[in-house]
Amino acid sequence: MKSRSLAVLLCCLGGSLIATAACATQIYDNGPIVTHPGAHVPSGDVSLTQDVTYPGATAMGITAGPDYRLADDFTVPAGHYWTVDGATLFGYQPGSGDAAFTDARIIIWQGFPDGFNATKVFDGSVSNNLVSSTPAAWRTAESFGATTYSNEERRIKELLLAIPPLVLAPGTYWIDWQLKGPQATERVFTPPVTILGQPFTSAGGIARRKCPTPVPEGDSECLNTPGVWVLFRNGFAPYLVDLPFKLQGTDVIDRVFKDGFDTVPATP
Repeated sequence: MKSRSLAVLLCCLGGSLIATAACATQIYDNGPIVTHPGAHVPSGDVSLTQDVTYPGATAMGITAGPDYRLADDFTVPAGHYWTVDGATLFGYQPGSGDAAFTDARIIIWQGFPDGFNATKVFDGSVSNNLVSSTPAAWRTAESFGATTYSNEERRIKELLLAIPPLVLAPGTYWIDWQLKGPQATERVFTPPVTILGQPFTSAGGIARRKCPTPVPEGDSECLNTPGVWVLFRNGFAPYLVDLPFKLQGTDVIDRVFKDGFDTVPATP
């Protein structure tokens, strides 16, 4: 479910193609994870895996590190120029409680990640981009029964990452990330975009996962796909899902594109 946040603040520059704007804000949201605001006992939001309502949709999360990578796409609309200076990702490590994540690395591509003629417009793979790790919703499942709204095994962290100001022209880009949790060598997970009453969030199937090489012992899902970007489903169900992330920065409208011409000044 690719959609821009309703909270987007647009900076319209009359008669100017592009300029520096002082209205940094959230400019993109790839989808929600909270299904039950304030429903956790004793407190907090719940992100619910609907594995009873939709049998087989059992993906609590998609492996996002430390050796795995995830990627999803976003589009800068025609007539807009984005200056991206931050990203928000989501991850959890079972059993780690409120302990903070320690490392997050992202690459922003123009073109499919690692693909022919793909360009890295920002390569954050060489250093840690993580600024903060904040406890957020609890990831639980319908099949937990009596403990569905009190289970504390999977505390999602909201991860804020810094990006040097990056100007993106209209077009489609990919964000590619890798996370490391409090227990540095243990797997971490990103919950898929989750909408109550909806088993899928992607009609065409864009989000991808890349398994490491060699494949970790016991990972049957990666046996035939080491080192390759592959589609993933919501558990064992035939439903494709998006991945949650947000982008921060400024959104400038190209008024030349919007109007089709520069405003003609009044005759003196």
